[in-house]
Amino acid sequence: MAADNPKTGSFPQSLLVATAMLLAVVSGMAGIAHKAAQLAPQVGDVLAFDPAHQAPFESEARLTAERPRQANCVLDLAMMQRSGGSLVLEQRGGDGPDRAYRAHWAGPRTSQDTEDCGTEADLVLSQMDINAIASAAGGFGVDHTPVLSLR
Repeated sequence: MAADNPKTGSFPQSLLVATAMLLAVVSGMAGIAHKAAQLAPQVGDVLAFDPAHQAPFESEARLTAERPRQANCVLDLAMMQRSGGSLVLEQRGGDGPDRAYRAHWAGPRTSQDTEDCGTEADLVLSQMDINAIASAAGGFGVDHTPVLSLR
């Protein structure tokens, strides 16, 4: 009687395990990429500056915003923190890390100087600009309640 060779079934079993591991890794990477895309600013997001709500820090950033068919204007984030207002993301253009967003500003002022965007303005901003504005506003949304509060 011939003895079974233990190495005979080893290769197909290893190939099956390797294939299963590869599928698990690819599936995990696809899930991570999907979640990362959801972290980017989305159309409909609101960035609200509430002067009654103290910002976690005063931003010294001044961003130049493009206005379609008008001169560029300045978003002085410290001024926006003090005076209030909101920015609504209305449209996202293109792919890539620095895609442009169309947004609508409404509020008292965006700057103290002549480069103020006015009380209402349609703006074109990069994703980096949106992230800086969101940071200065305390995040996306109108209600910036802390995630963790001590009582």
